[in-house]
Amino acid sequence: MRLLDTNIILYAAGRPHRYKVPCARLLQEVAEGSTDYTIDTELLQEVLYVYTSRGERARGLATFDDLLRLFPFPIAIGREEMVAARHLLERYPALSPRDAVHAAAVLTQDLEGIVTTDGVFRQVAGLVVVEPAEPASDGT
Repeated sequence: MRLLDTNIILYAAGRPHRYKVPCARLLQEVAEGSTDYTIDTELLQEVLYVYTSRGERARGLATFDDLLRLFPFPIAIGREEMVAARHLLERYPALSPRDAVHAAAVLTQDLEGIVTTDGVFRQVAGLVVVEPAEPASDGT
C-alpha cells in the first residue's frame, strides 16, 4: 500500500495541469475498489487548510467528506510518527514539517512508498517515491 500525498488530491480536483489526469485516475482506482493506496490524517488537515486559506471552506469540507468515503480508515498520526517526523526534519532541512509527517507515516507504517509530485521526498533515505503517472503495482 502506498500513501497519497496531498498534492495528488489537489491536482485531481484542480484546474487543468499535466498531473490532473494521472492524479484523478488514481482516485478513480480507489473509487473502483483498489486497496493500493491510503491517506493519513495529516492529508485531511492539509485539505481543510488549503481550501480554507483560499476562501473555499465549503469545498474543503466537501473534499474532506469525499476523502473519508474513499479512505474510511486513514492512518492516524500519533506520537511515533511525530517523533520520526522530528528526526526527519533534523536530517533533511529541505523537508517541510507536513512533508516530514507524511514521510514518517510511510516509514513507521511500513508502507510501500508515497505517491507524490514533490521531488523533496526523494532525499529521504529508504523512502520509495512514485510519480502519479507510474503504475500502482506490478502485481507481484
